[in-house]
Amino acid sequence: MLTGINIYETKPYKSKLDKDKENSSVFHICPVDAHLRAYIDDQTTSFEISSDNAKDKAKANVASAKRNLLFVRFGLKGLEGYLDPRDNKPVKFDTISYAVNGKNYNVVTDEILAIFPKALIDELSEVISGENSLSEEERKN
Repeated sequence: MLTGINIYETKPYKSKLDKDKENSSVFHICPVDAHLRAYIDDQTTSFEISSDNAKDKAKANVASAKRNLLFVRFGLKGLEGYLDPRDNKPVKFDTISYAVNGKNYNVVTDEILAIFPKALIDELSEVISGENSLSEEERKN
């Protein structure tokens, strides 16, 4: 029997990039719902297959950096111990309301996303996007 994805449960995550294992930054993440996943896919993927010439190859475009940023924007629900480079004090987590297809979501602010290095965004995105996949046990069935 399959189990639904709990889109309301956050999980703590410590980055593999964090060298300070005793005092690591903690990112609170949760999976994105099916509507957001579809929105992210639609915003970052395009296909071009119509052509009068049958020999023309189809084209696919994936905006992977934008995709990763969107997963983090919607899937990051809190953080602890991440230092602001301006004053070396912990960043105060903040969100704004963001509408997608008529539904409002609380998303992390641009100011916070702007101070994340690309490698961290890529790592967090991979974890967040993997959160709404079947578990190993469910895949076996």
